Amino acid sequence: MEHASEHANIVPFPSAAQKTALRTGDASSGISNEYEFTEQELTVLCRWFSAMKYAFPGTEGVMIVSHLENYSAIGLYNRTGSAPNCLIAKHEGREGILFFWSTEFDRPRPIRDLSEIINAHIRAIRPPRNERGWLDVAGWLRVYASRLITTQLQVV
Repeated sequence: MEHASEHANIVPFPSAAQKTALRTGDASSGISNEYEFTEQELTVLCRWFSAMKYAFPGTEGVMIVSHLENYSAIGLYNRTGSAPNCLIAKHEGREGILFFWSTEFDRPRPIRDLSEIINAHIRAIRPPRNERGWLDVAGWLRVYASRLITTQLQVV
């Protein structure tokens, strides 16, 4: 597996993220990891990923969940450079749940929610109304299944 440092197009998450102790997030504890994408958010992210793949063939996705820094993020990239490399993140900080958006050359900026970016992208791409022609659920499930989950500081 390649290390993130080998990729020039990796968008770093803001280092000012609040660091808190790991929480289990299981139902019996009554504690949830609100920074993790919900089922509804994952469905919306699947449509975004699929629309971007439709518009920019070769687009791939990578997801990370950091229990150490309380965030989840999905990054899209295209090895051919034919699409913008971008990142959407959900972070639980002192202010509550925050969403961030960034592209390869820009610093992450806060957004209200996922729809602020995703709806604009899908409107601009204008995929066919029949989602069966472009919705890539199998591809999205591969991104989700291969997500990196970090629970402790990893020293390289």
